[in-house]
Amino acid sequence: MAVDQRPGAVYWIDHYAVPTKDLDRWVEWNANVLGATQPWHDTDPAPGQAPRAIFRVLGGSHVIGIAQSAPIPPSKGLGKGLPRYGFYVRPEDIDQHLRRLDELGVPHTEPVRTSSEGEPGTAVYFQDDDENQFEFWAPDRMPDGAMEGASPQGVGRISHAVFESRDLDRTASFYSRYCGLEPAVGSDIPKDTMVLPMVAGARLIFKKVDELQMRTGGSTKWQGVHNAFTVRDDEFIGAYERIWNELGEWDYDQRAQGPAPDAAQLGARTGMHGSDAGRKWKAMYGRGDQVYDWDTNSFHFVGGHSESPTLATYEGKYMEDYVDALMKNRQGG
Repeated sequence: MAVDQRPGAVYWIDHYAVPTKDLDRWVEWNANVLGATQPWHDTDPAPGQAPRAIFRVLGGSHVIGIAQSAPIPPSKGLGKGLPRYGFYVRPEDIDQHLRRLDELGVPHTEPVRTSSEGEPGTAVYFQDDDENQFEFWAPDRMPDGAMEGASPQGVGRISHAVFESRDLDRTASFYSRYCGLEPAVGSDIPKDTMVLPMVAGARLIFKKVDELQMRTGGSTKWQGVHNAFTVRDDEFIGAYERIWNELGEWDYDQRAQGPAPDAAQLGARTGMHGSDAGRKWKAMYGRGDQVYDWDTNSFHFVGGHSESPTLATYEGKYMEDYVDALMKNRQGG
């Protein structure tokens, strides 16, 4: 667990959203491979329209599939394509997970012992039918709450996310300022890798690249793709106010305007979350709750309400839950 717990520091990865060409296939894959079967925030599509997104619970986290109309290109392959998302599993269950991947025909690597991404453990890299990249992560030390509510397949919450960065120092400064995270120091961490430990034990990991693969939400090539990071409930508003005071707003509507032509050249900024709630918030208050770093990685915050000081487990609260408090805060100056 990270020692630095500055106001607005990030504790967990609450959820991610990945692109898919087939939502029904995505649902089946996540149920069989991860055990994510319980719906979360699912909404009915408009009459005559197919659903745009499906939400599923996974341990203390959530996973989201977003239907795409544009072709999804191949990734760079197992353990190499980015972004990549990890899930906590118990070390003694690794063989069980391998058998299930084999039975389901899921492409995967053999178990790999590694400490190159900030902590020691065993990883198994695999991918779904859309070549979204994942791994099972069995750490030598399991954080509190990591396996709370694990799926029937023995898969816990999201353990880490691996993103691209063209400038690790610039990325470190951004996430220090706006997410309260500082780089881990370790002789096993390569020079092209930066690890940001979250307060509760999860990690953000960045790999130095010369060119972006552009499978991120901020690339605007894929509708709805994003990440969500958990901050303390009572620090949610302050975390956004700090960002809104310092970053510019991107007045862009992907649903109406399509892919942005030069998204990789845009700076760090905020913008409209593509959901109906995000669109409503932007229309009412003029600022978006989606945050973009310098390399098109995008996220929003989730407030974590918990009796635990470490947010080992928590109840998530979202932007619509904070409307009244935020407006009172602004009216009070």
